[in-house]
Amino acid sequence: MSLLHNEQPANSSPEGWQSCRQFHNCIKVLCEAYDDTDANCWLIPKTHCQNYIFEDFFDKMASCLSCDYFKEIGAQDPKGLNFFIAEQLRNCNRKAFEQQFQKEASFVAILNRIPDGLFTFDKDWRINYFNPAAEKITGFYARDAIGMYCDDVFKITSKGSIDALRKAINDGVDVHNREYEIIDIHGEKKPVICSTSAFRNDKDEVVGGLEIFKDIKELKKLQGEVVKREKKYRRIFEGSHDMIHISRPEGKLLDVNIAGVEMLGFTSKEEMLALDSVERFWANPEDRKNMVALLARDGSVKDMEFNWVRADGKPVHVLLSSRSYEDSKTGEVQYEGIIKDITRRKEIGELVRKRNRELSILNSIAVAVNHTMGLDNILHATLERVLNVLSLSSGGIFLIDRVDKKTILGAVAGLPWLKKGETVELIFKDVLLRQYLIESNSELMPEASFPYFQASYKTDNEDSLLCLSCHLIISKGKPVGFFGFALPPDRIIDYLEIRLLGSLSNFLGNTIENAKMIETIRQNRHNLQRLNEKLFQTQEDERRRIARELHDEAGQSLTAVKLGLDNLEQKIPANNSAVREILFETRKMLVRTSSEIRRLAYNLHPTLLTDLGLEPALNLYFKDIGTHSRLNVEFQMVGFDGRLEKDLETALYRFSQEATTNTLKHSGAENFSLKIIKSFPKLIFIAEDDGIGFDEKDICNDKRSLGLLGMRERAQLLGGTFLVKGRPGQGARIRIEIKMAIDHQTSAA
Repeated sequence: MSLLHNEQPANSSPEGWQSCRQFHNCIKVLCEAYDDTDANCWLIPKTHCQNYIFEDFFDKMASCLSCDYFKEIGAQDPKGLNFFIAEQLRNCNRKAFEQQFQKEASFVAILNRIPDGLFTFDKDWRINYFNPAAEKITGFYARDAIGMYCDDVFKITSKGSIDALRKAINDGVDVHNREYEIIDIHGEKKPVICSTSAFRNDKDEVVGGLEIFKDIKELKKLQGEVVKREKKYRRIFEGSHDMIHISRPEGKLLDVNIAGVEMLGFTSKEEMLALDSVERFWANPEDRKNMVALLARDGSVKDMEFNWVRADGKPVHVLLSSRSYEDSKTGEVQYEGIIKDITRRKEIGELVRKRNRELSILNSIAVAVNHTMGLDNILHATLERVLNVLSLSSGGIFLIDRVDKKTILGAVAGLPWLKKGETVELIFKDVLLRQYLIESNSELMPEASFPYFQASYKTDNEDSLLCLSCHLIISKGKPVGFFGFALPPDRIIDYLEIRLLGSLSNFLGNTIENAKMIETIRQNRHNLQRLNEKLFQTQEDERRRIARELHDEAGQSLTAVKLGLDNLEQKIPANNSAVREILFETRKMLVRTSSEIRRLAYNLHPTLLTDLGLEPALNLYFKDIGTHSRLNVEFQMVGFDGRLEKDLETALYRFSQEATTNTLKHSGAENFSLKIIKSFPKLIFIAEDDGIGFDEKDICNDKRSLGLLGMRERAQLLGGTFLVKGRPGQGARIRIEIKMAIDHQTSAA
């Protein structure tokens, strides 16, 4: 039976015998036999009996044979010392075999667990060990691979590589980290990296070898991806239109692309990388310090705008984004970032802002024109906005009066000793220009803008002149005025501002002329209204006079004629029936004439309107209409608790007469409705019928248009609105709204 399986007593020391520690009075507490009093110390590995620790049982046993403690224990053996020594040597061998077996088993377990493929072979290149990882890579099972030649299992595609490997191993040279391509059992090619070492005997002869290999298919794939990414990154890096750079925190530039070289005006990348620091690019060094502080705190910055300086000293505006990172090789902190040249964008942005300011001025002037057509307000609003856009504090708008050959100040801000509306004696630097603009009637060809000219005026000191930079205001080729600005000594009006003033001058010139025209129209309109008002008043007075004369003169005459007819009738014989018949017909005609004269006088000036008010007068009027026509009239007055002002009552009565007359003469209506409603602060007049109606487009050519025009004029004189609507076959409707003043209504008499 094997010694490894032969059971031996754990302790052969005599009962009650001292331990080696007690025997030798040992104080080496780290010795493994120090606390194990029951075990045989010569069978315990790595004891501290000598000044060094034995790694081998046999070396240790040789030392124990000379130990007094070992000899004492052996002398107590019943079979004698020699038998005891033989027995302990046998136990020692068993222990040595067990230890060796454990080492081999542990070594094999380790080999089976490693992720790399491993196999060993003898001097004939036959495999004698094959681990699981090798099985997985090659596809061969260990039971099949053991005993096979290496070439049949580990099939390297390159024949030259196989021969070189064999020669190296046969020469006793180890081969490390060689890349090969092998073919597994399924015919699939796999890239591997392997190392081969030779086994030698005591005579330094090669007796076999060891092969360790790893499947690097995924590694190759990753390496390919890395290469692709590096190429892509380099392509982006070099092909970007924006500057891409890598630098150290202290400012040393490590790498930069061609776009960065061109943006900053250098001739080559090498010239740029030779700089000690990128601080020279920063117009304000404090900006870089602030950016570095942000990178240290936050790790990145994004879309920050800075002013930089090119190599030739020209300014450049940049948009910077950057981040900090640690270099994987050196571990030092570095910065990488993208810098975009936005100089052109800033210039365009500034140009757009100026254009927006121009549009803002034009829009604000248009708003002022729409809000009020008063020339003073327009000029004041325009001057205020122009000074704001030009960042000036003093200026004025001067209007040219060609009739009186003078200049009048239309608007002013900040100019001393000048008042709006006054005539200003300006001293032109070019005398001929003054004559051309103010004293002559010449015209100018249309231009987007005109050159500026200079003029001045005297201040409080007769010898002191304030100089103005002037810009013409044109309307249809004629100068109507000019801007005058008091500029600071270092201020000039640039090209874009001249363009702005040119556009504004053309717009403002037409506005000034339109405002003057509108003012003239307003004045004429006012005069026309006053004339209409006087005309209506004269008409009412004339109607009142005619009505009074009809009532007094004609009425009295007709009464006298009636009395004469009565006297004549008494003198005619009773038997003269023919004459009496003529006389009877004449009297009837006289009565009708008298009645018609009374009705005519009432229509011209209804006394009932003056005595009792609007509602009784209209009730009587519509009653008479109903008597003399077939028109069905519906009349209502709503919300009245007293009399209205005399002129307002008269106007409403005339509105009612005209609306009724139009209905009777032109509409052919059967029904007519009139409503007068007091709904404070408005008085509403509504008249409508169910007649033939009319087309609103042809109302100007309609016979009733003169009557409607008179109604509109009366409504406007009272500050009201007039609206007429009609459709063919759907009747007509008139609506008048008049704002009521507090004194329009009086107490009932």
